[in-house]
Amino acid sequence: MKHSFFTLALRNIFRNKRRTSITLLSIVSGMVCLIVFGGFVEYSFWGLRESTIRSQLGHIQVYKKGYSEKGVANPSKYLIDDFQRMEGLFYKIPYVELVTARLSFSGLISTGENSLICKGDGVIPEKEAKLASFEEIVDGEGLFEEGKEEVVIGSEMQKSLGARIGDDLTILTTTPSGMMNAVDIKLVGIARSGAKDYDSVFAKLPLSVVQRLLFTTEVEKIVILLDKTEHTQEVAQQLNLLFKEKGLNMELKTWNDLAPFYQAVVRLYIGIFGVIKVIIAILVLFSIANTMTMSVFERVKEIGTLRAIGTKKSGILKLFLWEGFLIGIMGAVMGIIAGILIAQGINLCGGIYMPPPPAMTTGYNALILIVPGVLLYAFLSTIVISTISACYPALRATRLSIVESLGHN
Repeated sequence: MKHSFFTLALRNIFRNKRRTSITLLSIVSGMVCLIVFGGFVEYSFWGLRESTIRSQLGHIQVYKKGYSEKGVANPSKYLIDDFQRMEGLFYKIPYVELVTARLSFSGLISTGENSLICKGDGVIPEKEAKLASFEEIVDGEGLFEEGKEEVVIGSEMQKSLGARIGDDLTILTTTPSGMMNAVDIKLVGIARSGAKDYDSVFAKLPLSVVQRLLFTTEVEKIVILLDKTEHTQEVAQQLNLLFKEKGLNMELKTWNDLAPFYQAVVRLYIGIFGVIKVIIAILVLFSIANTMTMSVFERVKEIGTLRAIGTKKSGILKLFLWEGFLIGIMGAVMGIIAGILIAQGINLCGGIYMPPPPAMTTGYNALILIVPGVLLYAFLSTIVISTISACYPALRATRLSIVESLGHN
């Protein structure tokens, strides 16, 4: 009996091709919107995440214990004095691609005519290029040699400072002991991360230069870069176990803990995507419900005949539910194919140009990622909504009187 209902439902779907085509077009349009916008959102998440990791934070930052709570106000008390030992231990952990160190300071940077507040980082030059791979050098070059008194500054800072490549600059700061100290350096590069606030204050110098400036041989933090962002939590767990096993007085933070702006953007996009999903679900539901209701009115005599030959109300209900389910299956398959083709077409055309987001300085071309999770959601939700939308017309069909249905013209 189940097989006969399936066959009859399939025949009914193709009997009125125009009505079925309009319904399928509604389903496919909704699925294309879900797939394309879902892929756009996933690409936006990926781009913002990777640019944050590979221009500023790394995947994991390791500090001396207590730094997160009190080190921001007094970082000199929480410096790490055995970086080389830590580096050797961390490289033994799977998925670790790069281990480097940083020593930060705040101070003034001056051309002699103009002075600005800067947030400086002492970095290991040969490792920094790999860590900050998403950071664009817009003029000059990056840091290449440890020990040379050179600096790379943010593009927004360079505009305010009025400095040019090759200019001599002076950096003034306070040492951990409270003394004032300064260093003369040459501007060799201007970099842009895309984050306006960061590009307005950052300056990068070789680590050894900053250590001389602050009269220390220690580092403030150890930055770890992984082969894939998806391994962050697993490596963080292994590091915490390592700290316990070796009795290391250390703590860590992942990029996720250090990127509140990223979390705010994710919440915003998830909210927007949720609203779009609801709107599309409602449109598809009413479209299919309207089609199935029209089908009921057009097939009153047929329904009466089925009831007269012994088909129960439950059978009529199953028939219409099968029709809704099959339309959902057909529309979902067609929608998946159309969504993938349109997404690939957009990517081949170079993506969608997006203007600079708030607090950013550069726009970007957004691609559409083909995400299995988005495809699966679109596929299953379409089938469920199609089946549910057939419920009301199916119930109406079961309430028709046999005598009146047979006499209906």
